[in-house]
Amino acid sequence: MRLAILAFLAAIAAFSALADEAPQDWKAQATPHDLDRLERYEDAVTKGMMESQVAGEEHGTYNELVSIMEEETVKADPETLKGQWNCRTIKAGGPFAGFVVYGWFRCEIVEKDGRLFFEKLTGSQRQSGFLYERDEKSWVLLAAPNEGHSGPVRDYSGPEGGVTDPQLIDEPAVVSLLKDGRARIVFPWPELESTFNVLEMKRR
Repeated sequence: MRLAILAFLAAIAAFSALADEAPQDWKAQATPHDLDRLERYEDAVTKGMMESQVAGEEHGTYNELVSIMEEETVKADPETLKGQWNCRTIKAGGPFAGFVVYGWFRCEIVEKDGRLFFEKLTGSQRQSGFLYERDEKSWVLLAAPNEGHSGPVRDYSGPEGGVTDPQLIDEPAVVSLLKDGRARIVFPWPELESTFNVLEMKRR
């Protein structure tokens, strides 16, 4: 009987360990507002591409947005995503300017507490957060802007939400690895300026 009890307890411990190692469900971690934005991801991309086309063509840079948004995606495993990246933000659509391409800064994806963690390290509008597997070819990033945009890292709000300041509100995104070796992080329906933002990433 004692051996049977010990075996039962060992089985429970093993099951608990596996449960702890299992990836967390991003839908259980996201705020209701972010769930809504991510569910309308495709709408944001379609609308933002249309809105930015005229302004982008006038500046001769619209093809750069097309290049990052229409490149074929490939399997995005953790080891492929990890590392140091050069990154730049492109703002597509919305009332700000219709289309804006920023300069290159530094980003990284590292392992933190056994999970993938993204951080924009330099430049303005810095943010950081954990990645959650969405499907074979994409991850969800639940990010929060840094304090004062370039100050200390802030934690994502979590399912309870509560942050309403447009400068500090959470920033959900979809992360994809592209066939040509780049990666992209698309932020649908940001609170300010654009219809979607995309962070284009190239290996350092």
